[in-house]
Amino acid sequence: MEPLAWKTLAKELDVSHQGLHLWRQLEGAPENSDLGAWQTFKAERGLGRVRATGELNALKADLLREQIRHVRAKNEREAGDVIDRDVVETMLVTLGQKLDLLLRLKLEVELPSRCVGKSIAELGIEGATLLEEIREVVNANIAKFESEALAQSRDSNEGDE
Repeated sequence: MEPLAWKTLAKELDVSHQGLHLWRQLEGAPENSDLGAWQTFKAERGLGRVRATGELNALKADLLREQIRHVRAKNEREAGDVIDRDVVETMLVTLGQKLDLLLRLKLEVELPSRCVGKSIAELGIEGATLLEEIREVVNANIAKFESEALAQSRDSNEGDE
């Protein structure tokens, strides 16, 4: 078989003429323009373009979906729709401790002194009053924690970037 012209060989190998010229300078490159030898050299060295396979395309699609999900999550955090889990857990622990303290104060300390010498009807009214006081404190703390949690979440997200 007659050797091919270098431009024809480059076309057969699916590489530019300049690319083939660079390959010729690599160690172990065939000396002549024998197509079979060059195809073997190309395969052994992993030269040339990588053709997309179904598996590679699926991996690229998965990566793109993950990147989109990540960007959407970041946008939601920045819009204030999402609060970091660590911030919420910290706030819930603090809120639980405050609620425990509030209930002890109202039920163990204040209730007995409020109930001295009262009738059953008056005790019901006193209990409703205590409940309303507890509800006000809890709602005020929840509102405070929501604003603090959003601020902390935004601060931690800015630190991540």
